[in-house]
Amino acid sequence: MFNLLFVSFLGVIITLPFGYLFLKNQEKTISNYSKILLYGIIVISFISIFLNFFTPLNQIICTLIILISILIIFKKKNFFFNLVFLKFSIIASLIIFILLFNSTVYRPDAYLYHLPFIDILNEFKIIIGITNLHHRFGHTSILQYTSAIYNNLIFFEKGIFLPSALIASSIILNFSSQLGNYIKKKYFNIHFFYLLFITIFIAYKMNRYSEYGNDYPAHFIFYYIVSEIILSFKNKNKNFSDLFLISAFILMNKLSMIFSMMLPFLILNKIDKEKLFNYKNYFTTIFLLIWIIKNTLISGCLFYPISKTCLVDLPWANIYKTNKVSIETEAWSKSWNNEKNPKLLNQEVYIKNFNWINTWSKNHFNKIGKILFPYLIFLILITFYIVTTSKKTNKKINHGKELQLILLLIILTTLWFIKIPLFRFGFSYLVCLISLFLAIICVRYKNYENKKIFFSLLLFCMIVFIGKNLLRVENYFTENTSNIWPKIKIQKNKNKNKLKKVDLGEIKYYESLAECGYGFAPCTHYKSLNLTSRNYKSFKAIIDNEKNN
Repeated sequence: MFNLLFVSFLGVIITLPFGYLFLKNQEKTISNYSKILLYGIIVISFISIFLNFFTPLNQIICTLIILISILIIFKKKNFFFNLVFLKFSIIASLIIFILLFNSTVYRPDAYLYHLPFIDILNEFKIIIGITNLHHRFGHTSILQYTSAIYNNLIFFEKGIFLPSALIASSIILNFSSQLGNYIKKKYFNIHFFYLLFITIFIAYKMNRYSEYGNDYPAHFIFYYIVSEIILSFKNKNKNFSDLFLISAFILMNKLSMIFSMMLPFLILNKIDKEKLFNYKNYFTTIFLLIWIIKNTLISGCLFYPISKTCLVDLPWANIYKTNKVSIETEAWSKSWNNEKNPKLLNQEVYIKNFNWINTWSKNHFNKIGKILFPYLIFLILITFYIVTTSKKTNKKINHGKELQLILLLIILTTLWFIKIPLFRFGFSYLVCLISLFLAIICVRYKNYENKKIFFSLLLFCMIVFIGKNLLRVENYFTENTSNIWPKIKIQKNKNKNKLKKVDLGEIKYYESLAECGYGFAPCTHYKSLNLTSRNYKSFKAIIDNEKNN
């Protein structure tokens, strides 16, 4: 137990200095430290993906990278050695602790390709055409690279659990600290209500680490970028460069959220255009280019699995299979697996002309409704209370910018619905849209006597979030289990007869009849009969001989 708490605390301490390199903000507040923590994850992600072009992210390399943070801490000791920093680090580490304690990883995806890909990064530098071994290696998040860095001689393999929990803790602390400041000042603006409504959803639905996977971190960050945009509407010192980096990082976490790249341009005006050429924007542009080059090397496509972005002449590119993966992904997100009509069993036919609507509405739509309906009712009750108990109204407030943001959120929601209407692929669009719309209604009613009720709501969110996680703590003691940490490895005695080692000459891989987990790299549960390997200078490549057949 102490080991988990120590690793959580040290993870926060080590990550923060990297964020300071980018922001260089000297403000010693919980809110600012939470931002720096988020940017620390982003900078470490950049370092990890860049290094993997030249070397495996082994424990020695990763330890040397992590040691840089110690040098930064001592160089900027006035910023890092103070009570606010210590307070933030303790609270953030406690959030990480309760998220990870006796938890599990996101199943089955974690064992099928999240963990196996991290294992590859720890053992190999970039393998060209790795998607020919397992197409889902092209769907991996930038966080797999981040996780690989945390497998070092300080944390060892347990460190790979930290990045998602670090992101969650940074956003939760950022929102809760801002909410606390608003409540103290009795300043209930649009941003306050937006943060309150998002925090309620996080406490309600995003409280289990086992559900995070590659999806939830992207949604956490999406909440944050919308929050920062709302602040920027009233702030003369607009931070386009910071938002540009955040939106790019969302894309690298989840390709399905590519349209979030549109958000920063809401705050861009003619004056700002003169300030576009700065080191932050250069950093983001280089980061994006490296990420796209990585995509091209591992899959042959700029944005996998969008077949139109594939470079056909690359020997490892397989346009036919990439297009098939793209169709399958869209079909499954539209509930194709529940289709009963024989005429629509062809996936390509099913996804066209809204043939999927009827089946989707009976399945995925019902699931979305079951999740969002209680949340929506709760927010409507809060809004109704504010409207009916307010003594004054303020109808002169100009919501022009916020309405533009709502319009953009409607567009994003529509694009999500048309293309990939699976809840986990785009629920943050819906949650932000609902929260901001009701926030605009609430802010038109002056209710400065509601300090206690808002404080109670914030406290309620904390109790729900902590309470749900403490149930696992209770299970740990009642079941007398020793598994505090999530498991990353499948049991060797059970998997021994299910693994087959395949030699392609230049590279060897494991073929599994079940899941791979961590510890067998590279590993796939797909049986591939026509693969070969070759060298491209210092890179190893996997080629599919069935390409385009």
